Amino acid sequence: MYNVSLEDKIVLITGAAQGIGKSIAIKLAEAGCKGMAIIDIKKDANGEQTQQELEEFGVEVEFIVGDVSSETVIQNAVKHCMDKWGKIDILVNNAGIAFMDTLETATSEHWDLVLNVNLRSVFLTLKYVSAVMKEQGFGSIINMSSIAGITGGSTGPEYGASKAGVIALTKFAAKTLGPYGIRVNAVAPGTIETDMIKRTYATLDEETVKKKLSKIPMQRMGDPSEVGKAVLFLASDMSSYVSGDTLCVTGARMD
Repeated sequence: MYNVSLEDKIVLITGAAQGIGKSIAIKLAEAGCKGMAIIDIKKDANGEQTQQELEEFGVEVEFIVGDVSSETVIQNAVKHCMDKWGKIDILVNNAGIAFMDTLETATSEHWDLVLNVNLRSVFLTLKYVSAVMKEQGFGSIINMSSIAGITGGSTGPEYGASKAGVIALTKFAAKTLGPYGIRVNAVAPGTIETDMIKRTYATLDEETVKKKLSKIPMQRMGDPSEVGKAVLFLASDMSSYVSGDTLCVTGARMD
């Protein structure tokens, strides 16, 4: 069996206090990474619990509170990592936000907020972390997109647009950073059983839930840990010749 090891690796991840981000962080910790810096908008009880669980794996955790769409926050986070560990091996852009909008109900405020959190933050981390990775001559970057970035989705016009932008930015970065030994990939989850999805489904009638699940050929929602495994694959040497790609974690859902 191939042993996936991230021993001595340093990870910078955005939006990992809960949900899919937490599952990704746990998978990377299980694989033995040395240090992890988490950037999140706040550190509440969920963030405290996540940090505690990560530290139980022996991971050195730095929890940085800040807006991921702020250039200053990203610059300071990168500097913090370099001051503490002297390198950044893996970057995971997971922070995201969504509104249930239509073209009629969407507002310019929603548009700007979603594009800032979901896409601007990816640009900023790519800009500043890639500068570090260029000097190192190596690095793996994983950007969280969504099936909505491929199909347009139904969450809202701003969400699908932001996630499509993540895929395009991933491809651009992979082409330009490849010569420096840096791999850049995206992960596009489908319907994943997070607490947020559970709360949403709890408001729906049984027939509507069945209809939604029927669109998934595997007939179930994905578990957050299954997204974590996909990210671990792309972060590790198992994917050493994979770059510029989008790995769908959708149970074969295509719409």
